[in-house]
Amino acid sequence: MFLRATTRKKDGKTHRYWSIVESRRLADDRVLQRHVLYLGEINSSQE
Repeated sequence: MFLRATTRKKDGKTHRYWSIVESRRLADDRVLQRHVLYLGEINSSQE
């Protein structure tokens, strides 16, 4: 599992949204990434 950050520009400001993603390797050696939990935007006081 790892954190994935997604950035978006909105009203001239840059916003960063976070989610927890799980990686799995399938039997045919493909990697499947599954979105586990959406954390939303974390501001500096919540870090």
